[in-house]
Amino acid sequence: MPDAIPFRTSPWRSAGVWMSLLIAAMMVLNTVRAASDPVAFASYFGFPGAADASTAFVLVYASRALFLAVITAILITTRQWRALMWFALAAIVMPVSDALQVALTHGSPAIVARHIAIAVYLGITAFLLHRLVVKSEA
Repeated sequence: MPDAIPFRTSPWRSAGVWMSLLIAAMMVLNTVRAASDPVAFASYFGFPGAADASTAFVLVYASRALFLAVITAILITTRQWRALMWFALAAIVMPVSDALQVALTHGSPAIVARHIAIAVYLGITAFLLHRLVVKSEA
């Protein structure tokens, strides 16, 4: 099975590809926000009251977010739709674990819900990418 799946029509007609681009753009935005103001981003993420000394994890998050955005861009650029689908599906682990961490530290229910919404978004993206892969193989 080839790495890149040939496609009979434009993959840009797939909502899954656009949703992948949107999440990659959000990851770049989060990278910039986290790197520029780690304390504020810690609060946004669900850990309010974090002191300057304890926000090193935010910079780790920023590098993780940038990595995810770069991998997503590479998979889209090289038309690796199947790999992108699995990547989106596997990425669900991160917002679910983020939601659990926020919930376990008695964070805001709204922030927990936001992390869960991101997981659902990734699941829908993976589903739509799956449809793209199946359609391209027909």
